[in-house]
Amino acid sequence: MDMREAVKKAIHYGTIQSILQYYICPEECEAHCCKHGQIHIFEEEYRNFSQMDPEKAKRIQSEMPISPLYRIETPCSFLKPHDRCGVYYQRPIVCGLYPFKVNTSGNSIGLQPCPVGFLIIREFALWMISNVSKTGVPEEEKARIIEEWEKTIESYAEELAGFHMKNTLKEIQIPFDELEMFAMYMVSKDLPKINSGVDLG
Repeated sequence: MDMREAVKKAIHYGTIQSILQYYICPEECEAHCCKHGQIHIFEEEYRNFSQMDPEKAKRIQSEMPISPLYRIETPCSFLKPHDRCGVYYQRPIVCGLYPFKVNTSGNSIGLQPCPVGFLIIREFALWMISNVSKTGVPEEEKARIIEEWEKTIESYAEELAGFHMKNTLKEIQIPFDELEMFAMYMVSKDLPKINSGVDLG
């Protein structure tokens, strides 16, 4: 197993893709992540881009010896004039992952409240509220937990409101076991799959 595949397995990439297949970036997002985000890629991805377009690949910088990764200078040189990705079906892992973001915990994944990320956060919070409502915990405790999740939705709605003006966004951290269950819940809803570019392999 090469490094990319090992990383995809470790971060539950397939599970994340099974969630993202129900979402697509709206035009009002204006490719914010492609213009302002940290785009780190693996050496294999760098080689692929160098072969695809050597001129655009000149804006990819090696971070060695500090890191074995490469960094695409932003705005991404592969971004098309109408704010759509020019290499969407060959995009790096980090781009296919977004708005989910890797952290160093090893047992959870971050999720940023960009326009798509907020929709997922809200759906996740409502799913958690529904689960809590069906449990046998005391009513007072149940009400407290539900209130916390409702406040979470409000908090990330406020974060979304300033999305285009912020360099960093507050992330919600989702444990991998809850991520897996949430993905199964999304599949069970039998929603239309509107994102044909996800990598479910």
